[in-house]
Amino acid sequence: MNWRLFGWLAALFGGAIIAIWLVASVIGAAFAFLGGLIKFALVVGVIGVIGWFAYKGYKAIGGSERRQIRK
Repeated sequence: MNWRLFGWLAALFGGAIIAIWLVASVIGAAFAFLGGLIKFALVVGVIGVIGWFAYKGYKAIGGSERRQIRK
């Protein structure tokens, strides 16, 4: 058996495993980042809708009308 060839093949196989692991890690980090962005957008959207409903309710009960009492 050619041990030098076996060493080269082992090194190539190990390098391929490390490359696949690195690519999978980068893809996983990208999906985690996208998931975080989606969660952030949902939180901002929910807070915005609650604020919008609060503003509409405030206006519906006569908020921001500055009536003055005249003598």
